[in-house]
Amino acid sequence: MEPDVAVPADAASVTSAGEIHDDAGIAHALGRAIAEARARQKLSMRALAQAAGISQPFLSQIEKGRTMPSLLTLYRLAGGLGLSAADLLPVSQEASPVRLIPAGGGEKVRVSEAANAGWGRVLTGASAPVAISEYTINPGDDMGDWYQSDGMLVVYVLQGEVTVRIQGQGDWDLGPLDALEYPGAFRNVWVLRGDTPARILLVHAPDR
Repeated sequence: MEPDVAVPADAASVTSAGEIHDDAGIAHALGRAIAEARARQKLSMRALAQAAGISQPFLSQIEKGRTMPSLLTLYRLAGGLGLSAADLLPVSQEASPVRLIPAGGGEKVRVSEAANAGWGRVLTGASAPVAISEYTINPGDDMGDWYQSDGMLVVYVLQGEVTVRIQGQGDWDLGPLDALEYPGAFRNVWVLRGDTPARILLVHAPDR
């Protein structure tokens, strides 16, 4: 059974301007988007859960907005629906086209459902042409199983050292200011090198 990433049910979810700004609002909007996409494609909850490699009860909790899926689960759900993960993320209805994400701000995402999962933060809105996320990997963090998506990916190391392992292609050892570009369809996983935390920018250019 996947451990739940519980979301407070009583948290305010939407501002007076209609902007989704907290975990509860994001979880409910994301769950609704997944449920609506599944209904449009006439997929049963069981079929989508199997495609994403999660249990049906866990998917039910996600669709009801009671649980926030990890990054890996989100991409697997999007793949099962034939969509990009960006298609499922809620669009913030902001009054200004200029958006400040302060240090430590942005939508928080878990890399996996493990208790010791690594965390990231999303730096771009759903309407942006690319999705940019920042991840901090500490020693002992779980970075999940093989990761896969649509489009192209660029991994840019800000701090520390990591190995990007791409199935069937090889391993690439990256240090500060190194960047690696590859198709998202290539199954890949990140491994921290050494005992120093790493900070990584992931740029995802989805298929359009």
